Amino acid sequence: MDRRADPRVEVKLPCHVAYPKSKSRLFVGITENMSRSGILVSWSADRMMSNLPRHGDLLTVDIELPANHSFGRRYMHCQATVARVSSSGNGGARVALQVNQMQFRSYANGRQVAASSRNEVGCSLM
Repeated sequence: MDRRADPRVEVKLPCHVAYPKSKSRLFVGITENMSRSGILVSWSADRMMSNLPRHGDLLTVDIELPANHSFGRRYMHCQATVARVSSSGNGGARVALQVNQMQFRSYANGRQVAASSRNEVGCSLM
């Protein structure tokens, strides 16, 4: 039985996952699919930076978006809660995340702009 509230879109985008308080990066992964309220991220064993997150952990996820001629290069900054962690067949892992908050932010000279940027657009999904 599919209990998803929002339709999923298969999209492969690079993302950086970290704990929000320590800002220590857990891993660099690839999104498998996304919806308004959730993200499924996978990564290979060689890209894992530390231990796996656990169910209920609060994480930040920065998803790199393709460049657009109208507004340049941006990324989606999400605050999310781990809903499920599973191992994949290649020694990597998959993490299902429930999105709590989301903001679209700009890059400046190849770096992510601070949260106080005036180009920031945010929305709360709770």
